[in-house]
Amino acid sequence: MDNIIFSGDSFIWGEGLELYIDTPYWISQREIYNEWIGIDGGLGLIDKQTPEVIKFREDNRFATLVGNKLGLNPIVGKDNGGDWESSRLLIEENLNLKTKYVIHMFTSIDRNFLHDDSYCDCKFCENEKPKPFQLYLNYVSDVIDGNPINPKVQSKIDYLETYEGIPKFDLKNLIEWETKGGIIGYLDFIFHNIRVRNMEHHIRKIKSYTASTKLYFIDSWCTNTSFNYIRPNNYIDSNLIPLKGYDGNYYKYYEEWGKTFLYKRIENQFPKTRNIHPTLIQHQYLAQSIIEHIEKNK
Repeated sequence: MDNIIFSGDSFIWGEGLELYIDTPYWISQREIYNEWIGIDGGLGLIDKQTPEVIKFREDNRFATLVGNKLGLNPIVGKDNGGDWESSRLLIEENLNLKTKYVIHMFTSIDRNFLHDDSYCDCKFCENEKPKPFQLYLNYVSDVIDGNPINPKVQSKIDYLETYEGIPKFDLKNLIEWETKGGIIGYLDFIFHNIRVRNMEHHIRKIKSYTASTKLYFIDSWCTNTSFNYIRPNNYIDSNLIPLKGYDGNYYKYYEEWGKTFLYKRIENQFPKTRNIHPTLIQHQYLAQSIIEHIEKNK
């Protein structure tokens, strides 16, 4: 049987589909916080897995629905979640002559590493390899709150200033950005060039892996990533799978597509769960969209 690879993050993996199991236990789980990892020492979905639960989730995620319909073996990462490098490695490690298609769904741009290769041993990446955007956000928050800065963190901040052109942080910066998105808006601005560089690197790598395999993309659920790094990229934009909305129309962009459903995310259907992943019916529509696109472009 030929393969079809699905790379991305928890939206592909199927987190939250457990909440659609119609047993007394899982019906009751819709009334409490239920993301993958619990909070304040509580249990998360990771702690509630059984063979039956795993089978339900895997059987109902869109990767499996596509594979079943097209007679292909769906390959999905074994672990929940994912960053840009891990989604790329899934393709690299599973690509072979029996792979007919690769479907890649973009995750948040903030999940990129600074230097998007696992072998990098520069002063920023050595020992611990943080996500630079989150590191800088935490650093700024500590500066604002007057917290002491860990020397290891400071050394990485110094690296960003010296080698990556990230300006030295000054509280005046935030005053200037109060009306332009605050801390997040400021970080989006100063990290823009690094993010563009990482996006180009990511696509270059995927294209090299899939030179003889059909490659299709699904827009990111992250609106910032979609607006600022996917839509302006002609190669990505032209290879996005049109997604069939609940209204019967087709949408290139995930945010617009999601709004056509009665419930945009699981947390909108089951608010107490706070689970932000696609609903059961959305997985079905994603599968239908991919199947239609593949059959149309055979």
